[in-house]
Amino acid sequence: MSASHPASLPSARSQFSEYDVIVIGSGIGGLVTATQLAAKGVKVLVLERYLIPGGSAGYFEREGYHFDVGASMIFGFGSQGTTNLLTRALKAVNMSLDTIPDPVQIHYHLPDNLTLKVHRNYENFLQELTAHFPHESKGIRRFYDECWKVFNCLNVMELLSLEEPRYLMRVFFEHPWLVWD
Repeated sequence: MSASHPASLPSARSQFSEYDVIVIGSGIGGLVTATQLAAKGVKVLVLERYLIPGGSAGYFEREGYHFDVGASMIFGFGSQGTTNLLTRALKAVNMSLDTIPDPVQIHYHLPDNLTLKVHRNYENFLQELTAHFPHESKGIRRFYDECWKVFNCLNVMELLSLEEPRYLMRVFFEHPWLVWD
């Protein structure tokens, strides 16, 4: 009898009946979901078909080298503000993770041998851009300063739905100095 045959479902159902929730996949989303549920007392089983957990945050090895299979950089491990979702998810289950912030978060290799580094340090990032595009110096500064204001505003917001207009307006008007000078 195959595993997908309806007659085999009762035995599978009884095998997993001790769990409240079964999470399929141990990528970042599955692991965060499982930790948040477990922190609330839910009995969780995480199933993964690959050899190691992590999904796109995983890796493989060839000839002594490690290669990322997905994201090379993951946000959310900060310690301040509300955008540190992964740190908070781990804390909810009494865990922490040491991270190593990379001073150059992304290194773009573009046509015509143009390489751009996205530095973790805001001023270093702007200097990198203006070194390549000196004639756009003022526009680069203006654009990224506006982006920084929006980020700072979002970073003080409670993690409620960003799709709720009344909530957004309340937050933006409570913290006008973050967006409007």
